[in-house]
Amino acid sequence: MKSVIEPKLGTRFTIHGARFEISFIADGTVRYSSSAGGQVHRMPYAKFLDLQIQGSLDVSDATNAVINTYSSHASVIKYRYIEAAIRTLPHPTARAPLAEVIRTVCADLSDAKPPSVRTVSYWIANFKQRKEESLPPRYSRRGNRTIRFAVEVEQLISEAIEEQFLRRERGGGDAVHSQVIGRAAQLGLCDSHASKVALPSIRTIQRRIKQLDPHTVASAQLGPLAASKIARAAGRTIKARNCLSIVQMDTHKLDVLVVDPDTGDVLGRPFLTTVLDVHTRSIVGTYISMYDPSATTALAALKDMLVRYGIPTLVIPDNGVEFANSAFILVCGTLKITISPAQSRDPNGKAHVESFFRTLTNALIQSLAGTTFSSPAARGDYDSSRNARFTIQQVKSFVDEWIKEVYHKTVHSRTLRAPVIAWEEKAGVMGPMKLTAAEVDILARRPYERTIHGGRVQFEGLHYYSHALIALEAQGNSKITILIDELNLQTVFFENPSLSGEYLMAESTDPDYTDALTLFAHLEAMKIKKALSDADRKRFGTNANRIARWTLMSRIQHESEAAKKWLRKLTNGVGRKLSKTDAKSTASECSELERVKQIDSPKSTLAPEPLSSPQSTAKARWNVIPTIKSLDTE
Repeated sequence: MKSVIEPKLGTRFTIHGARFEISFIADGTVRYSSSAGGQVHRMPYAKFLDLQIQGSLDVSDATNAVINTYSSHASVIKYRYIEAAIRTLPHPTARAPLAEVIRTVCADLSDAKPPSVRTVSYWIANFKQRKEESLPPRYSRRGNRTIRFAVEVEQLISEAIEEQFLRRERGGGDAVHSQVIGRAAQLGLCDSHASKVALPSIRTIQRRIKQLDPHTVASAQLGPLAASKIARAAGRTIKARNCLSIVQMDTHKLDVLVVDPDTGDVLGRPFLTTVLDVHTRSIVGTYISMYDPSATTALAALKDMLVRYGIPTLVIPDNGVEFANSAFILVCGTLKITISPAQSRDPNGKAHVESFFRTLTNALIQSLAGTTFSSPAARGDYDSSRNARFTIQQVKSFVDEWIKEVYHKTVHSRTLRAPVIAWEEKAGVMGPMKLTAAEVDILARRPYERTIHGGRVQFEGLHYYSHALIALEAQGNSKITILIDELNLQTVFFENPSLSGEYLMAESTDPDYTDALTLFAHLEAMKIKKALSDADRKRFGTNANRIARWTLMSRIQHESEAAKKWLRKLTNGVGRKLSKTDAKSTASECSELERVKQIDSPKSTLAPEPLSSPQSTAKARWNVIPTIKSLDTE
């Protein structure tokens, strides 16, 4: 029969090649955690032994080396006393000679607390009895290990701990003790002297509580998520072996106010969505906008990465974003990209990209005019709104230049490599597969089936026209599939039914409204428009969509004063036809939402330029600031 090893705290074992470590044993259950990642699992004690017998679970000597006090520095000192006595004395436990040996070893080791002759004699006897080079604990099982109370009392203790301690509104040991005594009195366990049974003291209850599994306690009192974070270590790092094998994606609200390029009005703080390659720590995708994190902004950063760097294997996206039924999911499914969202409130989920945000904030963002700093205390009496002067495009250019010239050319504190050099070496051997901008543009569009009416197709209240649609409709092809870009609703594509793989374009009938309009912003604007009364919608006419869109912008960024001015101008001018001059003025006052087209920009934040020297990095770091300062003084 195959020998088995009893499970104990710290035992490491493997199951089908996966490595685990036992983190707690109680009530016939073994709790263990994976070495990579730290996920918590459980199995019955008996099953742990059965799996060893079956050969499915391997507890080798190497993985089962549980380090305790007897393999520590203290154990080494004890072994020195034993070794000296056995090698120099014919009778190692003889009292007088052993005392002389102890004094000699004590002087050699500078031992401040030398053991007594009796203690060393015990060590020697135990060592010879076990015939092994290890020192077992003298009292391996201290205390009473049997059930001390009657079965009825033990049941009351378990119930009280469950009802009073293992819950969100938890009580302490005194509450548990009070319930045990109260229930015992109800059951008549302490009515008469003859039938009186032993009851636990409050100290006994406190000891019982201390013996509970920390994971069970945390799960009951704080919830499963907190239990996972408390009861597990970070685990071995899951390493990314190649470029884009693992990328982390997250969105950060920048600590700086941006302004409208035409009016100078404060728009608010922009959001930066960033994609970081875990292996090289390179920034492989960015997107700056005024929108809250969403599947749309994640798709924008993903497209930026696909065009300039290639297809990743695994993406760890922002856990706070709902990706269901989005183009982001569609693209990842088409390109076989695995999506593994980080656990909510888990600091280890996207630690690398979050560290990048801290570096960016401290090194660049908080040096810009109009910065909000990290807190009101840090801001002091600095007036962020009054000093704000940079547009979202200028902030984007600063961030791009800092990433390219400073961050990518600075040796990373963890990898000990500059990201640009690490990328060049790995990509030079075998780089990720890349796509053209046209391919990404088609792949990142979501298909919808629509019917042609008068050379137009309709999508979410928007209309698109093309002369080719008229021809298709005349030929009897009334049903077509249109491809929607969730990042820009200005145009749609549709496949030519007569020629598979050929895509034609249809343009928006309201180009001023749909210019750089995202699907997210449009749907939110339509909610605002729907909330308007019928009289208001009729009064605003063709401007209703634009008013709703700007109202959305004002709601997202409360600091914006441009929205009020633009709304006032539109509502005051209802009833008269806008002149060409008025139309241009109105368009110029539209927000950054209608103006910024960042997704297909050919600019790269990761230049394949070799590093010349550490001085070049320092020079690049300095060059970013004068550029900002010169713009600041204009």
